[in-house]
Amino acid sequence: MLLLVPVILLLITDRGYSSRVVPRREDENFRLESLLEECRVKINEILNSDCSELGLNREETMKREKQQVRLRNAIREACLGDEGDREYIKEYLKDLLQNYLGVNERTIVKVIPFDRPAYMSAQDKFEYLYVLYAGKYGNASFVHMVEDYGWAEPKKDTKGTAYVITDEDVDDAFYNPGVYGNYNDRLEMLVQRVYQSLYGHDVADILITDSSVDGVSGGVGGRSRIEYNYLDVLSDVEGDPASMNYDTLYCVLHGKLYRLKFLSFKREENLERVVKNIYRYNIRISLSRKNPVIHGTLKNGSRIVAARPPVSDGWAFYVRKFKSSNARDIESLLVHKNSEIVIKILRLITENEFNFCISGPMGGGKTTLLKALVGFMNPGYTIRVAESSFELNLNNVYPERDIHMMQERGEFSIYDIITGTKKMDTDILIVGEVNEPKIAGAFVQVAQSGSRMAVTTLHHETTEKLIEYLRNALVSELGISDTGIAEKQVIDILNFDIHMVHDVEGRFYIERITEIIPEEAHEYPDRIEDATKEYYRRITDRKKYELNNIVEFDKDSLSYRVCSTLSDRTLNKISREGKLQEVLELFPLSTREEKCV
Repeated sequence: MLLLVPVILLLITDRGYSSRVVPRREDENFRLESLLEECRVKINEILNSDCSELGLNREETMKREKQQVRLRNAIREACLGDEGDREYIKEYLKDLLQNYLGVNERTIVKVIPFDRPAYMSAQDKFEYLYVLYAGKYGNASFVHMVEDYGWAEPKKDTKGTAYVITDEDVDDAFYNPGVYGNYNDRLEMLVQRVYQSLYGHDVADILITDSSVDGVSGGVGGRSRIEYNYLDVLSDVEGDPASMNYDTLYCVLHGKLYRLKFLSFKREENLERVVKNIYRYNIRISLSRKNPVIHGTLKNGSRIVAARPPVSDGWAFYVRKFKSSNARDIESLLVHKNSEIVIKILRLITENEFNFCISGPMGGGKTTLLKALVGFMNPGYTIRVAESSFELNLNNVYPERDIHMMQERGEFSIYDIITGTKKMDTDILIVGEVNEPKIAGAFVQVAQSGSRMAVTTLHHETTEKLIEYLRNALVSELGISDTGIAEKQVIDILNFDIHMVHDVEGRFYIERITEIIPEEAHEYPDRIEDATKEYYRRITDRKKYELNNIVEFDKDSLSYRVCSTLSDRTLNKISREGKLQEVLELFPLSTREEKCV
Protein backbone atom coordinates (compact mmCIF):
# COMPACT_ATOMS: atom_id res chain seq x y z
CA MET A 1 0.00 0.00 0.00
CA LEU A 2 2.79 2.42 0.88
CA LEU A 3 4.36 1.93 -2.54
CA LEU A 4 1.15 3.27 -4.13
CA VAL A 5 1.26 6.54 -2.24
CA PRO A 6 3.39 8.48 -4.77
CA VAL A 7 1.08 7.29 -7.52
CA ILE A 8 -1.97 8.39 -5.54
CA LEU A 9 -0.46 11.83 -5.12
CA LEU A 10 0.07 12.13 -8.84
CA LEU A 11 -3.48 11.01 -9.55
CA ILE A 12 -5.36 13.41 -7.35
CA THR A 13 -3.35 16.56 -8.07
CA ASP A 14 -3.81 18.52 -11.29
CA ARG A 15 -3.26 16.71 -14.58
CA GLY A 16 -0.13 18.61 -15.54
CA TYR A 17 1.74 17.59 -12.39
CA SER A 18 3.23 14.39 -13.76
CA SER A 19 5.06 16.20 -16.53
CA ARG A 20 6.04 19.23 -14.50
CA VAL A 21 9.71 19.94 -13.82
CA VAL A 22 10.21 20.99 -10.24
CA PRO A 23 11.03 24.70 -10.38
CA ARG A 24 14.22 26.06 -8.88
CA ARG A 25 13.47 27.53 -5.47
CA GLU A 26 15.20 30.34 -3.65
CA ASP A 27 17.10 29.45 -0.50
CA GLU A 28 14.68 31.32 1.74
CA ASN A 29 11.89 29.07 0.50
CA PHE A 30 13.68 26.10 2.02
CA ARG A 31 13.16 27.37 5.52
CA LEU A 32 11.26 24.81 7.57
CA GLU A 33 8.39 27.22 8.22
CA SER A 34 7.98 27.77 4.46
CA LEU A 35 7.92 24.05 3.72
CA LEU A 36 5.37 23.42 6.46
CA GLU A 37 3.05 26.10 5.08
CA GLU A 38 3.40 24.88 1.49
CA CYS A 39 2.72 21.28 2.52
CA ARG A 40 -0.36 22.41 4.42
CA VAL A 41 -1.66 24.48 1.50
CA LYS A 42 -0.98 21.78 -1.10
CA ILE A 43 -2.71 19.01 0.86
CA ASN A 44 -5.68 21.27 1.55
CA GLU A 45 -5.90 21.94 -2.18
CA ILE A 46 -5.91 18.21 -2.87
CA LEU A 47 -8.58 17.53 -0.27
CA ASN A 48 -10.80 20.41 -1.41
CA SER A 49 -10.42 19.91 -5.17
CA ASP A 50 -13.46 18.85 -7.19
CA CYS A 51 -12.49 15.74 -9.13
CA SER A 52 -15.55 16.08 -11.36
CA GLU A 53 -14.00 19.19 -12.92
CA LEU A 54 -11.01 17.27 -14.26
CA GLY A 55 -12.97 16.01 -17.27
CA LEU A 56 -12.39 12.33 -16.49
CA ASN A 57 -14.75 9.44 -16.98
CA ARG A 58 -17.02 8.39 -14.11
CA GLU A 59 -14.88 5.43 -13.02
CA GLU A 60 -11.70 7.48 -12.81
CA THR A 61 -13.51 10.30 -11.03
CA MET A 62 -14.90 7.93 -8.39
CA LYS A 63 -11.45 6.41 -7.93
CA ARG A 64 -9.89 9.78 -7.19
CA GLU A 65 -12.72 10.76 -4.87
CA LYS A 66 -12.06 7.57 -2.87
CA GLN A 67 -8.40 8.50 -2.72
CA GLN A 68 -9.34 11.90 -1.34
CA VAL A 69 -11.48 10.25 1.33
CA ARG A 70 -8.60 7.89 2.21
CA LEU A 71 -6.23 10.80 2.70
CA ARG A 72 -8.77 12.77 4.73
CA ASN A 73 -9.46 9.80 7.00
CA ALA A 74 -5.75 9.14 7.46
CA ILE A 75 -5.15 12.74 8.55
CA ARG A 76 -7.99 12.46 11.06
CA GLU A 77 -7.01 9.04 12.46
CA ALA A 78 -3.21 9.19 12.47
CA CYS A 79 -2.98 11.21 15.70
CA LEU A 80 -5.42 8.84 17.42
CA GLY A 81 -3.00 5.93 17.62
CA ASP A 82 -3.41 4.37 14.16
CA GLU A 83 0.13 3.46 13.12
CA GLY A 84 -0.91 2.54 9.58
CA ASP A 85 -2.46 5.95 8.92
CA ARG A 86 0.56 7.63 10.47
CA GLU A 87 2.93 5.89 8.08
CA TYR A 88 0.57 6.54 5.15
CA ILE A 89 0.70 10.29 5.69
CA LYS A 90 4.45 10.28 6.21
CA GLU A 91 4.97 8.51 2.89
CA TYR A 92 2.61 11.01 1.29
CA LEU A 93 4.60 13.91 2.71
CA LYS A 94 7.88 12.34 1.62
CA ASP A 95 6.66 12.20 -1.98
CA LEU A 96 5.34 15.75 -1.77
CA LEU A 97 8.60 17.15 -0.39
CA GLN A 98 10.75 15.52 -3.06
CA ASN A 99 8.56 15.73 -6.17
CA TYR A 100 6.80 19.03 -5.62
CA LEU A 101 8.84 21.10 -3.18
CA GLY A 102 12.30 20.28 -4.51
CA VAL A 103 13.89 18.61 -1.47
CA ASN A 104 16.92 16.54 -2.49
CA GLU A 105 20.42 15.71 -1.27
CA ARG A 106 21.64 19.22 -2.06
CA THR A 107 18.72 21.24 -0.74
CA ILE A 108 17.82 19.30 2.41
CA VAL A 109 20.71 20.92 4.31
CA LYS A 110 19.08 24.28 3.65
CA VAL A 111 16.08 23.13 5.66
CA ILE A 112 18.01 21.52 8.51
CA PRO A 113 21.78 22.15 8.64
CA PHE A 114 22.92 18.52 8.75
CA ASP A 115 26.23 19.63 7.19
CA ARG A 116 26.78 22.12 10.05
CA PRO A 117 25.93 20.30 13.29
CA ALA A 118 26.80 23.31 15.41
CA TYR A 119 23.76 25.08 13.93
CA MET A 120 21.40 22.16 14.57
CA SER A 121 19.11 22.49 17.57
CA ALA A 122 18.97 19.87 20.31
CA GLN A 123 15.61 18.79 18.90
CA ASP A 124 17.18 18.32 15.46
CA LYS A 125 19.96 16.20 16.88
CA PHE A 126 17.65 14.09 19.02
CA GLU A 127 15.23 13.34 16.19
CA TYR A 128 18.09 12.52 13.82
CA LEU A 129 19.61 10.16 16.40
CA TYR A 130 16.21 8.57 16.84
CA VAL A 131 15.94 7.91 13.08
CA LEU A 132 19.35 6.20 13.14
CA TYR A 133 18.35 4.07 16.14
CA ALA A 134 14.98 3.25 14.57
CA GLY A 135 16.80 1.63 11.69
CA LYS A 136 18.00 -1.00 14.18
CA TYR A 137 15.40 -1.05 16.96
CA GLY A 138 12.22 0.15 15.23
CA ASN A 139 9.66 2.02 17.34
CA ALA A 140 11.25 0.86 20.61
CA SER A 141 14.41 2.94 20.25
CA PHE A 142 14.18 5.47 23.06
CA VAL A 143 15.08 2.99 25.80
CA HIS A 144 18.26 2.05 23.90
CA MET A 145 19.22 5.70 23.52
CA VAL A 146 18.76 6.27 27.24
CA GLU A 147 20.91 3.25 28.07
CA ASP A 148 23.64 3.92 25.50
CA TYR A 149 24.10 7.60 26.31
CA GLY A 150 23.83 7.41 30.08
CA TRP A 151 20.66 9.49 30.28
CA ALA A 152 19.32 7.18 33.00
CA GLU A 153 21.72 8.69 35.54
CA PRO A 154 19.88 11.05 37.90
CA LYS A 155 20.98 14.65 38.23
CA LYS A 156 21.43 15.92 41.78
CA ASP A 157 21.40 19.42 43.14
CA THR A 158 20.64 21.15 46.43
CA LYS A 159 16.91 20.64 45.87
CA GLY A 160 17.05 16.90 45.33
CA THR A 161 17.43 14.27 42.65
CA ALA A 162 15.60 14.17 39.33
CA TYR A 163 15.91 12.56 35.93
CA VAL A 164 16.49 15.26 33.34
CA ILE A 165 17.77 15.09 29.76
CA THR A 166 19.27 18.43 28.75
CA ASP A 167 20.59 20.07 25.58
CA GLU A 168 24.10 19.22 26.73
CA ASP A 169 23.21 15.54 27.10
CA VAL A 170 21.90 15.44 23.54
CA ASP A 171 24.96 17.28 22.23
CA ASP A 172 27.30 14.81 23.92
CA ALA A 173 25.39 11.92 22.40
CA PHE A 174 25.33 13.46 18.94
CA TYR A 175 29.06 14.05 18.82
CA ASN A 176 29.89 10.53 19.94
CA PRO A 177 31.85 8.53 17.36
CA GLY A 178 29.70 6.35 15.18
CA VAL A 179 26.84 8.78 14.53
CA TYR A 180 26.54 8.56 10.77
CA GLY A 181 23.67 8.70 8.34
CA ASN A 182 22.83 9.30 4.72
CA TYR A 183 20.32 11.25 2.68
CA ASN A 184 17.52 8.75 3.35
CA ASP A 185 18.04 9.15 7.10
CA ARG A 186 17.97 12.93 6.77
CA LEU A 187 14.83 12.76 4.68
CA GLU A 188 13.14 10.48 7.22
CA MET A 189 13.93 12.95 9.97
CA LEU A 190 12.56 15.89 7.91
CA VAL A 191 9.40 13.97 7.05
CA GLN A 192 8.86 13.19 10.74
CA ARG A 193 9.28 16.87 11.62
CA VAL A 194 6.78 17.97 8.97
CA TYR A 195 4.29 15.28 9.95
CA GLN A 196 4.40 15.97 13.70
CA SER A 197 4.17 19.72 13.16
CA LEU A 198 1.12 19.51 10.88
CA TYR A 199 -0.80 16.39 11.90
CA GLY A 200 0.97 14.62 14.76
CA HIS A 201 1.68 15.41 18.40
CA ASP A 202 4.43 17.97 17.77
CA VAL A 203 7.58 17.30 19.85
CA ALA A 204 5.78 14.55 21.82
CA ASP A 205 4.97 12.49 18.73
CA ILE A 206 8.04 10.23 18.77
CA LEU A 207 7.68 9.45 22.48
CA ILE A 208 3.95 8.76 22.25
CA THR A 209 4.60 6.34 19.39
CA ASP A 210 7.66 4.68 20.94
CA SER A 211 6.59 1.38 22.52
CA SER A 212 9.39 1.38 25.11
CA VAL A 213 8.01 4.52 26.79
CA ASP A 214 5.43 3.88 29.53
CA GLY A 215 3.81 7.31 29.58
CA VAL A 216 4.06 10.88 28.27
CA SER A 217 2.73 14.16 29.65
CA GLY A 218 2.91 17.68 28.28
CA GLY A 219 1.97 21.11 29.55
CA VAL A 220 2.55 20.14 33.19
CA GLY A 221 4.92 22.33 35.17
CA GLY A 222 6.54 25.55 34.03
CA ARG A 223 4.99 28.97 34.38
CA SER A 224 1.39 29.16 33.26
CA ARG A 225 0.00 32.07 31.32
CA ILE A 226 -2.21 32.84 34.32
CA GLU A 227 0.74 33.29 36.65
CA TYR A 228 3.17 34.67 34.07
CA ASN A 229 4.88 37.89 35.08
CA TYR A 230 7.64 39.58 33.11
CA LEU A 231 9.39 40.79 36.27
CA ASP A 232 9.51 37.19 37.57
CA VAL A 233 11.28 36.15 34.40
CA LEU A 234 13.86 38.89 34.81
CA SER A 235 14.51 38.08 38.44
CA ASP A 236 14.45 34.30 37.80
CA VAL A 237 12.88 33.61 41.18
CA GLU A 238 13.22 29.86 40.76
CA GLY A 239 14.25 27.55 37.94
CA ASP A 240 14.57 28.21 34.22
CA PRO A 241 13.40 31.78 33.45
CA ALA A 242 12.26 30.71 29.97
CA SER A 243 10.26 27.73 31.14
CA MET A 244 6.56 28.13 30.41
CA ASN A 245 3.98 25.37 30.66
CA TYR A 246 4.27 24.75 26.90
CA ASP A 247 8.02 24.21 27.38
CA THR A 248 7.49 21.13 29.54
CA LEU A 249 7.45 17.53 28.34
CA TYR A 250 7.87 14.47 30.55
CA CYS A 251 8.00 10.75 29.90
CA VAL A 252 8.02 7.65 32.09
CA LEU A 253 10.50 4.91 31.28
CA HIS A 254 10.87 1.83 33.49
CA GLY A 255 9.05 3.64 36.27
CA LYS A 256 11.33 6.71 36.19
CA LEU A 257 10.00 10.15 35.35
CA TYR A 258 12.24 12.00 32.89
CA ARG A 259 11.96 15.64 31.98
CA LEU A 260 12.99 16.22 28.37
CA LYS A 261 14.28 19.70 28.95
CA PHE A 262 15.63 20.05 25.42
CA LEU A 263 12.14 19.75 23.87
CA SER A 264 9.49 22.46 23.83
CA PHE A 265 6.18 23.06 22.06
CA LYS A 266 7.52 26.62 21.62
CA ARG A 267 4.08 28.22 21.55
CA GLU A 268 0.90 27.65 23.50
CA GLU A 269 -0.99 27.26 20.20
CA ASN A 270 1.06 24.17 19.36
CA LEU A 271 0.35 22.55 22.72
CA GLU A 272 -3.32 23.49 22.41
CA ARG A 273 -3.55 21.75 19.02
CA VAL A 274 -2.09 18.54 20.45
CA VAL A 275 -4.45 18.56 23.45
CA LYS A 276 -7.50 19.18 21.25
CA ASN A 277 -6.65 16.26 18.97
CA ILE A 278 -5.23 13.54 21.18
CA TYR A 279 -8.39 12.53 23.06
CA ARG A 280 -10.85 12.33 20.13
CA TYR A 281 -10.89 8.59 19.45
CA ASN A 282 -14.28 7.02 20.18
CA ILE A 283 -15.43 9.96 22.29
CA ARG A 284 -18.86 11.57 22.29
CA ILE A 285 -18.11 14.93 23.88
CA SER A 286 -15.63 17.66 23.07
CA LEU A 287 -13.11 19.36 25.31
CA SER A 288 -14.70 22.68 26.27
CA ARG A 289 -15.19 25.07 29.13
CA LYS A 290 -18.16 22.96 30.13
CA ASN A 291 -16.15 19.71 29.88
CA PRO A 292 -12.60 20.87 30.75
CA VAL A 293 -11.16 17.42 31.61
CA ILE A 294 -11.80 14.41 29.39
CA HIS A 295 -10.69 10.79 29.76
CA GLY A 296 -10.23 8.79 26.59
CA THR A 297 -8.07 6.24 24.82
CA LEU A 298 -5.97 5.93 21.70
CA LYS A 299 -6.60 3.18 19.17
CA ASN A 300 -3.66 1.24 20.61
CA GLY A 301 -5.30 1.15 24.06
CA SER A 302 -3.26 3.91 25.69
CA ARG A 303 -5.19 5.93 28.26
CA ILE A 304 -5.57 9.65 27.60
CA VAL A 305 -6.42 12.55 29.88
CA ALA A 306 -6.79 15.99 28.30
CA ALA A 307 -7.28 19.20 30.31
CA ARG A 308 -7.81 22.83 29.41
CA PRO A 309 -8.45 26.20 31.04
CA PRO A 310 -10.21 27.52 33.03
CA VAL A 311 -10.21 24.44 35.29
CA SER A 312 -6.62 23.68 34.32
CA ASP A 313 -4.00 26.42 34.58
CA GLY A 314 -3.05 25.64 30.98
CA TRP A 315 -3.46 23.10 28.20
CA ALA A 316 -2.17 19.69 29.30
CA PHE A 317 -2.34 16.01 28.36
CA TYR A 318 -1.35 12.67 29.83
CA VAL A 319 -0.73 9.44 27.94
CA ARG A 320 -0.54 6.19 29.90
CA LYS A 321 0.42 3.11 27.91
CA PHE A 322 -0.60 -0.46 28.68
CA LYS A 323 1.80 -2.75 26.88
CA SER A 324 0.98 -6.43 26.56
CA SER A 325 4.17 -7.69 24.93
CA ASN A 326 5.62 -9.33 28.06
CA ALA A 327 2.46 -9.50 30.16
CA ARG A 328 2.72 -13.28 30.53
CA ASP A 329 6.30 -13.05 31.75
CA ILE A 330 5.92 -12.31 35.46
CA GLU A 331 9.65 -12.93 35.93
CA SER A 332 10.36 -9.71 34.03
CA LEU A 333 8.27 -7.75 36.54
CA LEU A 334 9.43 -9.34 39.82
CA VAL A 335 13.20 -9.42 39.59
CA HIS A 336 14.56 -9.07 43.13
CA LYS A 337 16.13 -11.76 45.28
CA ASN A 338 13.77 -14.59 46.30
CA SER A 339 11.21 -13.42 43.73
CA GLU A 340 10.78 -17.04 42.60
CA ILE A 341 9.22 -17.81 45.99
CA VAL A 342 6.83 -14.88 45.66
CA ILE A 343 5.81 -16.04 42.19
CA LYS A 344 5.04 -19.52 43.54
CA ILE A 345 2.89 -17.99 46.31
CA LEU A 346 1.03 -15.85 43.77
CA ARG A 347 0.44 -18.92 41.64
CA LEU A 348 -0.87 -20.78 44.69
CA ILE A 349 -3.28 -17.95 45.54
CA THR A 350 -4.55 -17.69 41.97
CA GLU A 351 -4.83 -21.37 41.14
CA ASN A 352 -6.78 -22.05 44.33
CA GLU A 353 -9.34 -19.40 43.35
CA PHE A 354 -8.90 -17.02 46.28
CA ASN A 355 -10.40 -13.55 45.91
CA PHE A 356 -7.70 -10.92 46.04
CA CYS A 357 -7.03 -7.27 45.50
CA ILE A 358 -3.89 -5.71 44.05
CA SER A 359 -3.46 -2.41 45.86
CA GLY A 360 -0.94 0.37 45.48
CA PRO A 361 -0.39 3.86 44.06
CA MET A 362 -0.98 4.90 40.48
CA GLY A 363 1.79 3.68 38.21
CA GLY A 364 2.77 1.04 40.74
CA GLY A 365 2.48 -1.86 38.30
CA LYS A 366 -0.93 -3.16 39.42
CA THR A 367 -2.29 -3.59 35.91
CA THR A 368 0.84 -5.32 34.65
CA LEU A 369 0.88 -7.74 37.59
CA LEU A 370 -2.82 -8.52 37.13
CA LYS A 371 -2.23 -9.34 33.46
CA ALA A 372 0.46 -11.82 34.43
CA LEU A 373 -1.65 -13.47 37.14
CA VAL A 374 -4.45 -14.18 34.67
CA GLY A 375 -2.05 -16.71 33.17
CA PHE A 376 -2.28 -18.73 36.43
CA MET A 377 -6.08 -18.90 36.32
CA ASN A 378 -7.83 -22.07 35.21
CA PRO A 379 -7.87 -21.94 31.37
CA GLY A 380 -11.27 -23.64 31.35
CA TYR A 381 -12.94 -20.79 33.26
CA THR A 382 -14.76 -17.86 31.69
CA ILE A 383 -13.42 -14.42 32.53
CA ARG A 384 -15.49 -11.24 32.47
CA VAL A 385 -13.75 -7.86 32.76
CA ALA A 386 -15.35 -4.55 33.75
CA GLU A 387 -13.33 -1.33 33.27
CA SER A 388 -13.91 2.39 32.99
CA SER A 389 -11.85 2.24 29.77
CA PHE A 390 -10.03 -0.63 28.12
CA GLU A 391 -6.62 -0.91 29.80
CA LEU A 392 -6.01 -4.57 30.60
CA ASN A 393 -6.48 -5.69 26.98
CA LEU A 394 -6.49 -9.32 28.11
CA ASN A 395 -7.86 -10.51 24.78
CA ASN A 396 -4.60 -9.48 23.15
CA VAL A 397 -2.54 -11.25 25.79
CA TYR A 398 -4.61 -14.44 26.05
CA PRO A 399 -6.50 -14.74 22.74
CA GLU A 400 -7.19 -18.44 23.34
CA ARG A 401 -9.17 -17.80 26.54
CA ASP A 402 -12.92 -17.16 26.99
CA ILE A 403 -12.54 -13.50 27.95
CA HIS A 404 -15.24 -10.87 27.52
CA MET A 405 -14.09 -7.30 28.17
CA MET A 406 -16.51 -4.41 28.70
CA GLN A 407 -16.05 -0.70 29.40
CA GLU A 408 -18.47 1.93 30.60
CA ARG A 409 -19.87 4.24 27.97
CA GLY A 410 -22.32 7.07 28.42
CA GLU A 411 -25.03 6.17 30.91
CA PHE A 412 -23.96 2.53 31.05
CA SER A 413 -21.55 2.45 34.02
CA ILE A 414 -19.16 -0.11 35.47
CA TYR A 415 -21.83 -0.84 38.07
CA ASP A 416 -24.21 -1.88 35.28
CA ILE A 417 -21.49 -4.06 33.74
CA ILE A 418 -20.68 -5.79 37.04
CA THR A 419 -24.30 -6.56 37.81
CA GLY A 420 -24.75 -7.73 34.23
CA THR A 421 -21.98 -10.32 34.57
CA LYS A 422 -24.25 -12.36 36.86
CA LYS A 423 -26.03 -13.54 33.72
CA MET A 424 -22.95 -13.97 31.53
CA ASP A 425 -21.79 -17.41 32.74
CA THR A 426 -19.07 -15.73 34.77
CA ASP A 427 -16.47 -17.89 36.50
CA ILE A 428 -13.97 -15.12 37.22
CA LEU A 429 -14.84 -11.44 37.56
CA ILE A 430 -12.08 -8.88 37.10
CA VAL A 431 -12.85 -5.24 37.87
CA GLY A 432 -10.17 -2.98 36.45
CA GLU A 433 -10.40 -0.59 39.39
CA VAL A 434 -12.81 -0.07 42.26
CA ASN A 435 -12.86 3.71 42.50
CA GLU A 436 -16.43 4.47 43.61
CA PRO A 437 -18.54 3.19 46.53
CA LYS A 438 -21.24 2.02 44.13
CA ILE A 439 -18.72 -0.10 42.22
CA ALA A 440 -17.28 -1.44 45.48
CA GLY A 441 -20.73 -2.54 46.61
CA ALA A 442 -21.41 -4.33 43.31
CA PHE A 443 -18.01 -6.02 43.45
CA VAL A 444 -18.64 -7.42 46.95
CA GLN A 445 -22.09 -8.64 45.91
CA VAL A 446 -20.83 -10.51 42.86
CA ALA A 447 -17.89 -11.93 44.83
CA GLN A 448 -20.38 -13.34 47.34
CA SER A 449 -22.45 -15.31 44.89
CA GLY A 450 -21.93 -14.41 41.25
CA SER A 451 -18.55 -15.94 40.46
CA ARG A 452 -15.97 -18.50 41.52
CA MET A 453 -13.35 -15.81 41.95
CA ALA A 454 -13.26 -12.02 42.03
CA VAL A 455 -10.23 -9.79 41.50
CA THR A 456 -9.78 -6.03 41.44
CA THR A 457 -7.30 -3.20 42.01
CA LEU A 458 -7.49 -0.29 44.45
CA HIS A 459 -5.22 2.59 45.45
CA HIS A 460 -5.23 2.13 49.25
CA GLU A 461 -1.92 2.09 51.07
CA THR A 462 -2.92 -0.26 53.89
CA THR A 463 -5.17 -3.30 54.11
CA GLU A 464 -7.07 -1.69 57.01
CA LYS A 465 -8.02 1.28 54.84
CA LEU A 466 -8.96 -1.03 52.01
CA ILE A 467 -11.36 -3.02 54.20
CA GLU A 468 -12.74 0.16 55.73
CA TYR A 469 -13.43 1.61 52.26
CA LEU A 470 -15.28 -1.50 51.08
CA ARG A 471 -17.21 -1.67 54.36
CA ASN A 472 -18.32 1.95 54.11
CA ALA A 473 -19.32 1.36 50.49
CA LEU A 474 -21.72 -1.38 51.58
CA VAL A 475 -23.17 0.87 54.27
CA SER A 476 -23.69 3.85 51.95
CA GLU A 477 -24.76 2.07 48.78
CA LEU A 478 -26.63 -0.99 50.00
CA GLY A 479 -28.19 0.56 53.09
CA ILE A 480 -26.62 -1.84 55.59
CA SER A 481 -27.10 -0.05 58.90
CA ASP A 482 -24.81 -2.28 60.96
CA THR A 483 -21.16 -1.59 60.12
CA GLY A 484 -20.17 -4.84 61.78
CA ILE A 485 -22.32 -6.84 59.36
CA ALA A 486 -20.92 -4.85 56.41
CA GLU A 487 -17.35 -5.44 57.56
CA LYS A 488 -18.01 -9.16 57.96
CA GLN A 489 -19.26 -9.36 54.37
CA VAL A 490 -16.06 -7.73 53.15
CA ILE A 491 -13.63 -9.93 55.06
CA ASP A 492 -15.58 -13.03 54.13
CA ILE A 493 -15.06 -12.42 50.40
CA LEU A 494 -11.60 -10.79 50.36
CA ASN A 495 -8.80 -13.25 51.07
CA PHE A 496 -5.56 -11.48 50.10
CA ASP A 497 -4.22 -7.98 49.55
CA ILE A 498 -1.18 -7.83 47.25
CA HIS A 499 0.42 -4.41 47.63
CA MET A 500 2.43 -3.36 44.56
CA VAL A 501 4.61 -0.23 44.47
CA HIS A 502 7.47 1.38 42.64
CA ASP A 503 9.93 3.76 44.27
CA VAL A 504 11.66 6.92 43.06
CA GLU A 505 14.48 4.81 41.63
CA GLY A 506 12.03 3.11 39.30
CA ARG A 507 12.07 -0.25 41.08
CA PHE A 508 8.84 -2.27 40.93
CA TYR A 509 8.19 -4.76 43.71
CA ILE A 510 5.48 -6.30 45.86
CA GLU A 511 5.78 -4.57 49.21
CA ARG A 512 3.74 -7.23 51.00
CA ILE A 513 1.24 -10.02 50.52
CA THR A 514 -1.32 -9.83 53.31
CA GLU A 515 -3.75 -12.59 54.20
CA ILE A 516 -7.06 -11.41 55.64
CA ILE A 517 -8.24 -13.86 58.31
CA PRO A 518 -11.83 -13.51 59.61
CA GLU A 519 -12.36 -13.91 63.32
CA GLU A 520 -13.63 -17.36 64.18
CA ALA A 521 -17.17 -17.45 65.52
CA HIS A 522 -17.57 -18.77 69.09
CA GLU A 523 -20.66 -19.52 71.08
CA TYR A 524 -21.47 -17.38 74.09
CA PRO A 525 -20.31 -18.75 77.47
CA ASP A 526 -22.85 -20.51 79.65
CA ARG A 527 -22.41 -18.25 82.68
CA ILE A 528 -24.49 -15.09 82.42
CA GLU A 529 -21.66 -12.87 83.68
CA ASP A 530 -19.22 -14.21 81.08
CA ALA A 531 -21.85 -14.03 78.33
CA THR A 532 -22.57 -10.39 79.19
CA LYS A 533 -18.87 -9.50 79.01
CA GLU A 534 -18.56 -11.30 75.66
CA TYR A 535 -21.61 -9.47 74.32
CA TYR A 536 -20.22 -6.04 75.12
CA ARG A 537 -16.84 -7.06 73.76
CA ARG A 538 -18.40 -8.03 70.46
CA ILE A 539 -20.47 -4.86 70.01
CA THR A 540 -17.56 -2.50 70.67
CA ASP A 541 -15.60 -1.02 67.76
CA ARG A 542 -13.02 -3.74 67.27
CA LYS A 543 -11.57 -5.53 64.32
CA LYS A 544 -13.30 -8.70 63.28
CA TYR A 545 -10.27 -9.93 61.40
CA GLU A 546 -6.55 -10.54 61.67
CA LEU A 547 -3.97 -9.47 59.11
CA ASN A 548 -1.16 -11.88 58.35
CA ASN A 549 1.74 -10.62 56.24
CA ILE A 550 3.06 -13.79 54.67
CA VAL A 551 5.62 -12.01 52.47
CA GLU A 552 7.35 -8.64 52.82
CA PHE A 553 9.98 -6.79 50.80
CA ASP A 554 13.19 -5.81 52.58
CA LYS A 555 14.26 -2.43 51.16
CA ASP A 556 17.73 -2.68 52.67
CA SER A 557 18.69 -5.98 51.08
CA LEU A 558 16.30 -5.57 48.10
CA SER A 559 14.94 -9.06 48.67
CA TYR A 560 11.70 -10.80 49.62
CA ARG A 561 11.20 -12.53 52.98
CA VAL A 562 8.64 -15.15 53.93
CA CYS A 563 7.29 -13.92 57.26
CA SER A 564 4.56 -16.37 58.20
CA THR A 565 2.71 -19.38 56.93
CA LEU A 566 -0.90 -19.35 55.81
CA SER A 567 -3.81 -19.58 58.25
CA ASP A 568 -5.55 -22.86 59.01
CA ARG A 569 -8.64 -21.61 57.15
CA THR A 570 -6.62 -21.09 53.98
CA LEU A 571 -4.66 -24.30 54.44
CA ASN A 572 -7.88 -26.29 54.71
CA LYS A 573 -9.11 -24.94 51.38
CA ILE A 574 -5.79 -25.68 49.68
CA SER A 575 -5.68 -29.19 51.11
CA ARG A 576 -9.08 -29.88 49.54
CA GLU A 577 -7.53 -28.97 46.21
CA GLY A 578 -4.69 -31.42 46.81
CA LYS A 579 -1.90 -28.84 46.81
CA LEU A 580 -0.86 -28.94 50.45
CA GLN A 581 2.58 -30.27 49.54
CA GLU A 582 3.35 -27.03 47.67
CA VAL A 583 2.45 -25.06 50.79
CA LEU A 584 4.78 -27.13 52.97
CA GLU A 585 7.61 -26.49 50.54
CA LEU A 586 7.01 -22.74 50.57
CA PHE A 587 6.19 -22.36 54.27
CA PRO A 588 8.18 -24.61 56.60
CA LEU A 589 6.20 -25.34 59.78
CA SER A 590 8.82 -23.49 61.81
CA THR A 591 7.70 -20.21 60.28
CA ARG A 592 4.11 -20.51 61.45
CA GLU A 593 4.63 -18.26 64.48
CA GLU A 594 7.39 -16.06 63.05
CA LYS A 595 6.80 -12.47 62.04
CA CYS A 596 8.93 -10.06 60.02
CA VAL A 597 10.61 -7.39 62.06
